[in-house]
Amino acid sequence: MLSKEILELAERIKSEDLYPPVTKVDYSPDDVLLLDCTANAKRLREYILAQTVRVDTVIRFCGKLRFDGSVISDVFHRAGHKRFSEAAGIFYKKPRENLVTFEWQHSTANFAKVIDCGLCQYQAEIDRMTARVDDREKLEFLQALRYTCETIILWAHKCADACEAEADLAPARAKELRWTAAILRRVPEYPARSFREGVQAVYLCFDFLPDSLGLVDRYLWRLYEADLARGSITREEAADMLAELFCAVCAHTPLQNKWAGDKGAESHFAIGGLLADGRDGYNELSDLVCDTIMSLPLPRPQLSLRVTEKTPFEVFHKLLDCARRDKYMRFAFVGDAPRLKGLTEIAKIPWEDAVNYTMVGCNEPALRGAIWLGGCTSNIARSLTNLLYNRSDELAGCGSFDELFSLWEEELERDITRIIEYMNGFGIARSKDKNILSSLFIDGCIESGKSVTECGGRLSIAGTNMMGITCVIDSLSILKQLVFDEKRLTISEFIDILRRNWDGAHGEELHSYIMKKGRFFGNNDELSDEIARRFTDALWRHTRDKTDLFGNHLLIGTLAGYNPHYAWFGELTDATPDGRYKGDPFMVGAGQTGGKDRCGLTALLNSVAQMDEDAILSGPFLCNAYLDEALIMKDENFDLTAKLLYSYFMRGGLHIQLNYVSKEELLKARENPAAYPSLRVRVSGFSGVFTNLHEAIQDDIIRRSVIGK
Repeated sequence: MLSKEILELAERIKSEDLYPPVTKVDYSPDDVLLLDCTANAKRLREYILAQTVRVDTVIRFCGKLRFDGSVISDVFHRAGHKRFSEAAGIFYKKPRENLVTFEWQHSTANFAKVIDCGLCQYQAEIDRMTARVDDREKLEFLQALRYTCETIILWAHKCADACEAEADLAPARAKELRWTAAILRRVPEYPARSFREGVQAVYLCFDFLPDSLGLVDRYLWRLYEADLARGSITREEAADMLAELFCAVCAHTPLQNKWAGDKGAESHFAIGGLLADGRDGYNELSDLVCDTIMSLPLPRPQLSLRVTEKTPFEVFHKLLDCARRDKYMRFAFVGDAPRLKGLTEIAKIPWEDAVNYTMVGCNEPALRGAIWLGGCTSNIARSLTNLLYNRSDELAGCGSFDELFSLWEEELERDITRIIEYMNGFGIARSKDKNILSSLFIDGCIESGKSVTECGGRLSIAGTNMMGITCVIDSLSILKQLVFDEKRLTISEFIDILRRNWDGAHGEELHSYIMKKGRFFGNNDELSDEIARRFTDALWRHTRDKTDLFGNHLLIGTLAGYNPHYAWFGELTDATPDGRYKGDPFMVGAGQTGGKDRCGLTALLNSVAQMDEDAILSGPFLCNAYLDEALIMKDENFDLTAKLLYSYFMRGGLHIQLNYVSKEELLKARENPAAYPSLRVRVSGFSGVFTNLHEAIQDDIIRRSVIGK
């Protein structure tokens, strides 16, 4: 489908940097005399306009640049954000109180506004707000925003000049280059009038918030449809333009970065999903985006299909077929129903905004022109071990499971309060860096006169990713089963065995019984599924009235991301009633593993789909389906698997990603990495080369049982 030139470009960027080398800038020491935002806006202009414009012999678009950390630049990389770096140095990858770690945040630029309005409208909005503001700090911020708008326009014009100069030297491409120059003199300053202008505007502005492309099939649809109708573009030409944009997104990760040819998480985006009027949003451009991704031999960007109750099975089947054939494993699937419930009912986001959510990073949800203010990963299993190991005398007096559950909720409430205290502390630390560049592309920062880092946007989502969710559910289920229902032992006897880490004859015997007869989550089991619902209901009760320091209501997630938090927290956690030994890692996401998933894929999906009636787990949610390869690669089995997974989403499922590499092959790859340089797997919301992953992440993938045979 793609042209030879674009496919050659895709191969080139695997070994050649698409971006020009960074030009260093010496800033005036007198900048210290300026107000912070003013100085940063001044330095942004000096830096951006000093960069070299690369005019490629193949590329029709222009305007790529990177930042070197010498100035506060984009809010994704946080380059130049000194207070962020200070906090990250203390808390990032370092569990505090075996309860929290500091994590990254993701956001999505409002590219729809860039295309439909142009920066000229941003300038008009800034001028209107400036006339109304009498607060000195806000006035300084707004003036810096306007100056930065002008800088971006000047950069586009510098790119246009470079294209025109190259046209004089390359007669064969002169017409194409002058066309690009004319477009750059229009966008992003003014609204885009054609598909090519729209793509160019995104291409140039992406580097100012290089996180997610957002809902490409929505904001480019109007231009694509109009161009097709007037015959000014073909499907193939549009595919080439999209491919060139995707190549630039992939190339944004520098070649010297150890993950450049590996991980596929950054620049995750979505297609499909419900529109504000309730229709399914999958359209011809969505289809073209999917086909274009499949035609590109690159690990990024990564794509999620937002599945709605109106998504045709044929669409779901096509995307799932892409997922099974994609050697880069770039595809995932998210359910709209629970996510939209969580966004509207819990996060209090208006419907017309909620329907424009996309996926970012590893699998975080983010609204258009907004930031995901999570940035905190927590250990929910600490509430359980605090109860078992610190309140054993009280537990001994429990006459029913309900009494035990009430005591656990007290620990849950304490830990949630502490988690929010850390979240707010992290938020305060991040807010000290005032970001001008990315704030332009976050809705509401102009109106509020505040940086995106200060939650100046009109919309935000806050929350925490909780490790150990399945551990808590399974442990509570086992306690109910063995202590209160079967009465095999007392709670005090159970705790004594846990303190000995299952050592001794009685401990080994009990452990064996639990692993064989325990009623674990993920098996469509009435007891464990009911405990899962009670667990999520408890989370809802203890978080629904809580907000972060900016007033954002919380969405809970299960995502680990790039880092093995589940292993770090597990290493510090004592033995738990689900059969887990002291120091063992928790499971990633919501699902089941380690031989506890006994009843196959259908049972797992039934359990996961019904566990969260309140949609409290509608943050960055992860459900791994590790399938027998025969269920995926054999067409007759694949059709049945597609129907099963489609049914899961129709029942309210939130997420699924597929793995179908055998454990035997994974073990061989670990023993002989050189023989498996390209073996890719889905991890925690992203794909990666197995042999390059952190050892703890490799362990987790190997532990996952093959289900669905």
